[in-house]
Amino acid sequence: MISNYGFCACSMASYFNGLTLIVFTLILGLSGAYLVAREIAPFNFSFVPRSEIFERLTNGPAPVPPSTFGTNVALEICDQTMTRLSFYLAPTARMSAVANSCIETARTSVSQMPSHSYGYYIEALARFALGEADMAVAALERSQAVGPNEQWLAERRVGVAETHYAALEAYAGTGHLADLALLAQSRRGIRSIAARYVANPDFRERVTAVVETLPDEIQQRFVAVVRAEARTMGAGA
Repeated sequence: MISNYGFCACSMASYFNGLTLIVFTLILGLSGAYLVAREIAPFNFSFVPRSEIFERLTNGPAPVPPSTFGTNVALEICDQTMTRLSFYLAPTARMSAVANSCIETARTSVSQMPSHSYGYYIEALARFALGEADMAVAALERSQAVGPNEQWLAERRVGVAETHYAALEAYAGTGHLADLALLAQSRRGIRSIAARYVANPDFRERVTAVVETLPDEIQQRFVAVVRAEARTMGAGA
């Protein structure tokens, strides 16, 4: 009798252990499926025609997954949409809806990763589109502060800052000049600003003032690259 009881107790323990393992496996499976669904969400959002992406953004933000890579995909959706001519030609209500959706995507990204400079840049882009210059400059400043050495992003920040230069105020003499100094030190960076340097006297004056503070070898390379780019564009420098 005692032996039978011991056998039953052992069987029940094995049963509950097995049941626990099954439940745990199911939870892990469901959690994994949920995470996978979150990761692929921005890709599903972007793998449609451009016009449909615009339409989707008028109805809500691009989803932001947990990973940095997936987050950048969501932000790039907004970046590409808000830098097309069709965005600025859209009716005001629709353009504002897209910009507000992108602000939500940007704010979600920086709430998950407070030092994610791309998120602040997208917020700046959207707020400039909405005419919220002060908040846009604050976001641009934050982007530069947390990502001062990200050259690809500095290129984009400089483009936006120059477009809205009159609104920059103090940032024009701090973060914007720091971005210009970063770009002036590499061939890729110089090429990214060469066309504006040749065409815009005010911009040329700002960049020249920055370059003159850099070491001689960097100044010489800057001049050589700008001249080469100017010849390619059929202009003089």
